[in-house]
Amino acid sequence: MFQQLVYFLFVLFISSSNSNRISLIGNDWTITNKINHTAQGTIPGTIHTILLAANQIPEPYMDYNDVDLRYLIHTNWMFTKKFNLTLDFLASNQITIHLEQIDTVANITLNTCPIGRTNSMFIPYIFNITNSCLKLENEIQIDFESPVLYALKQADAYNDTVPPLCTPNVQNGECHVQFIRKEPCSFSWDWGPAFAPIGIPGNIYLEGVNTTDIIIELESVNLASYNAVDKTWQVDVMLSSNNDQFTSKFKFILQDTTWSYETTVILNHNLSIFLTIPDEHVLHWWPNGYGDQPLYTLVISNEDNIIGSRLIGFRTVQLIQHDYGTGINGSSFYFAINFQPIFIKGSNWIPPDSFQERVSDEKLERLLRSAQLSNMNMLRIWGGGIYERDSFYEIADRLGIMLWHDFMFACSLYPVDESFLTNVHDEIIYQVKRLQHHPSIALWSGNNENEAAVAQNWYSVPVEKMNKTKDDYRKLYVDTIMNAVKQVDKGNNRPFVTSSPSNGLETIVENYIAKDPQDPLYGDVHFYGYQDDSWDPTTYPITRFLSETGIQSLPSLDTWYETTMNSSDLNFNSSFILHREHSENQLTAMMKHIESNLPLPVTNDSLRNFAQLIYLSQINQAMTLKSISDLCRLHSSIDMINPKTSQGHTMGLMYWQINDIWQAPTWATIEYGLKWKMSHYYVGHMYAPVYPIATLTPYLANVTDENAQVSFYVVNELLNNTRGDLLCSIYALDTLSPRLSFGNNILFNSLGVQNTMNYSYSLLMKRVDCQDNSPCIIHCLLNYNQHQIGQTLFLNRPKNYQLLNPNLQIESIKQIGPTDFNITITVDRPALFVWLDISANVTGYFSRNGFHMFQPSMTVTFHSWTPITDFNKDNFDIRHTSLFDVTLP
Repeated sequence: MFQQLVYFLFVLFISSSNSNRISLIGNDWTITNKINHTAQGTIPGTIHTILLAANQIPEPYMDYNDVDLRYLIHTNWMFTKKFNLTLDFLASNQITIHLEQIDTVANITLNTCPIGRTNSMFIPYIFNITNSCLKLENEIQIDFESPVLYALKQADAYNDTVPPLCTPNVQNGECHVQFIRKEPCSFSWDWGPAFAPIGIPGNIYLEGVNTTDIIIELESVNLASYNAVDKTWQVDVMLSSNNDQFTSKFKFILQDTTWSYETTVILNHNLSIFLTIPDEHVLHWWPNGYGDQPLYTLVISNEDNIIGSRLIGFRTVQLIQHDYGTGINGSSFYFAINFQPIFIKGSNWIPPDSFQERVSDEKLERLLRSAQLSNMNMLRIWGGGIYERDSFYEIADRLGIMLWHDFMFACSLYPVDESFLTNVHDEIIYQVKRLQHHPSIALWSGNNENEAAVAQNWYSVPVEKMNKTKDDYRKLYVDTIMNAVKQVDKGNNRPFVTSSPSNGLETIVENYIAKDPQDPLYGDVHFYGYQDDSWDPTTYPITRFLSETGIQSLPSLDTWYETTMNSSDLNFNSSFILHREHSENQLTAMMKHIESNLPLPVTNDSLRNFAQLIYLSQINQAMTLKSISDLCRLHSSIDMINPKTSQGHTMGLMYWQINDIWQAPTWATIEYGLKWKMSHYYVGHMYAPVYPIATLTPYLANVTDENAQVSFYVVNELLNNTRGDLLCSIYALDTLSPRLSFGNNILFNSLGVQNTMNYSYSLLMKRVDCQDNSPCIIHCLLNYNQHQIGQTLFLNRPKNYQLLNPNLQIESIKQIGPTDFNITITVDRPALFVWLDISANVTGYFSRNGFHMFQPSMTVTFHSWTPITDFNKDNFDIRHTSLFDVTLP
């Protein structure tokens, strides 16, 4: 009887938990800088978006407003809100205020009571409020310091100089961003503006509880490891409570399975419970293109009260770094998911807007869906941006997009005083615990390019200070960040590297700062070949893993119309375009690459000339990325390692970059407004799981070179014991009839790269009567399992071809569903780089674009992101062009 009574009282004690939340978000906040702006606005929000909604400033992305509105972040701001509380809420014996994200340095006051201070946008804040500070009618006041002036003040107070002192002049940026835990690129980058927002982009609320109740929090869930012998998964669950030590019964249920587990344990403020889940209960989560992405909800309850849940996926992640043996230098660097080697096909992700409150979940969904549609399986969350909101990672989980996740440190040395390192430690602990349950997160990386910056002395640190600089680097990324990760992300299911690029394990051997972090025989490499022909594959190193590379292009004319109403701005060399170009001499380099390979516009119409240069810049970017990808994929097999150089076995490519933060000349393949550039269509093609590659060696060889060779390969990631055929044809541009066709049957009996055909180039050209002054082109079609994928090999630079009018026309447009339209186009001669475009008020993507036509008709599907219910063919503005149009006056 006594035991039963105690148990009953215990259950009653546990179950009487009570929490009451009062939201403080809404449209009734007032902001002021006490100088020239006072406005009422909405939280979540920051000063620019609030002032824009109040019609006190113009759209920040228009004209030169990134500079003209700079005064806004050089002053302090005060945010206030009045709100009421009930007597029931005031009766709570513990009241806290929660700020899920605040940007950045602020003092919080409630009814004149100082509550707390914030100094990082990367951690949430919880402050206790004494009951005497609250009443029925209340006012909260948040005083923000200028992030620019705060960073300067911190830099001045620090006991050493921490370079770089400022951003390059071309970026129109701000200085000392490394002294504030704020989105680094918000002070500007070589593709983005300096708005350095001030405000509250996240949720804010009061919470009242009774401390006599047992309150248990679910801190994190981590899929720590897989035991291949026992075929079981270890899942670590971290719980916490502010209550003193107590005993409680917990139940764990994995929904949509028959697995559950119960245990009674002692909880003394913090508790880790290690669950063992047999593999037979679950299906495995796979990256995009390799299988499905089953997700399971793990529900944790206490005496029948749900504490929390997490959506998890079961997969293993290994970063394989092994020696090759005698005669081959270096080591491998590749991912194995569920013990299967995966060639990484991806890109780099930056914040999609300077103002996070303007980024909808719908926009994140469309961007990540665009990655999935383009056959990507990984994105790198770049270290100069932000930790994204929860919905971003949930979408990545669902779509099978793995994430190489940098921590937010980039292209700079950093202070290492105790307060800064403590702040960083708290940031890493919080972010890892928040995110570690996501199966999409495949790797943590300490920073972007800072190992290379130290090893290669980017900032001209004096020799006598280099040892301290290296020690400071290790203090931040090894002693603080790596150790914090190990503290909470236990197990062996998610690797950590200290930097990108790095030499992987070799970097550790060299005490975390390799002599050459860009060594192509180790780890990952960042490479940009602006000075050489970007279409020439020999421009690029053959690496183990290429995690950054790319080239700029201009966004579409429709996108430029979002930024200016002055027609004189729409000129390649206008002061406005130069203002938007934040990387030194990139427009000059862009024009150099265009001139090297493509015909230049001859029209005297200024706007048409600009539109054609946009088109040519996008061709150049598309062909550059294709050249890089073809090189990487051609050398992806371990069999392709060159025994003389040890180069090869390239197992990953993540180009720079998938998305834009604003409208400007950048490396992005998707424009700010979500329009796909030509390069993004090429990404979907070059990342196909079964993919033909055609090469001319040497590159652009003379037709009389008897040593030159044309070779054909097929990269196979998925098929086994399947047959296909590769049919290639040689064309001149005066007719759709090929001069010669040839092919080969292919048996896909293993994964990897298969060399299918090789021909003497000079003999082949002699046979079809193709000369250097009248070049031909090779177009191939690979057919397998009712799939077809093409490949085109230019035997000369496109500018050297005699471009004839292909008579490109749209024959019909037919709606085939609420969001889908078939567009049939026709030609009577070969057409190169056929580009379809649609009016700016319709958002979506084509099934293919930027393609070459060697057949008289082709049907392309346009998919709109939203249903179109009032379709009218006459008002459905689809524009088309080909390379021939550039030659017209």
